[in-house]
Amino acid sequence: MKLTKKQQIERKAKELFWKHGFKKVTIEEICKKAIVSRKTFYTFYENKSALVIFLLEQIIEEMMTEYKRIINSELPFSEKIEQMLTLKYESSKSFSMEFVDDFFHPDAEDILAIYTKITQESMSMIHSFFINAQKNNEINPDLDITFVMLMMQKMLDITSQPDVMKLFPDTETMTRQISQFVIYGIMPTKKI
Repeated sequence: MKLTKKQQIERKAKELFWKHGFKKVTIEEICKKAIVSRKTFYTFYENKSALVIFLLEQIIEEMMTEYKRIINSELPFSEKIEQMLTLKYESSKSFSMEFVDDFFHPDAEDILAIYTKITQESMSMIHSFFINAQKNNEINPDLDITFVMLMMQKMLDITSQPDVMKLFPDTETMTRQISQFVIYGIMPTKKI
């Protein structure tokens, strides 16, 4: 199936953004890789930020659909967590540390706002998931789920710090460490 010009732009931009971050990639580079003119680019997107936002929303929508499928499945809670973690790890493989770092750049306020909105929606969904699991005696009944969610949010906030990002060679390793710490603490886990 032949890609449309819009699809070509999106595919090549995604490859470039995920590898180099979106701050360093220019519209000219995207157009050159996609074999389209700048005029064609601007036919579909107002600017580079609009393209980044479109791509992020598309990926997050796909992930949220998959998370909801897992949450609503008949699997036991522990298997749901393992599948959700696997999904999270797999999705993080494609993002470079440069891409993640760009979210927190002062010039990326519009993109950070979208990321923040998506994170809040995701956290709300996970909060409900944990509350239901606690009602079904699938997780520690003594845990205050609001506190757990606050700690998860704090962990996300910490990951944006340059000194923390330097600890990890790539986004998958960072995602694994943070997720495993939040979910399992210091207890041994199965290798996912």
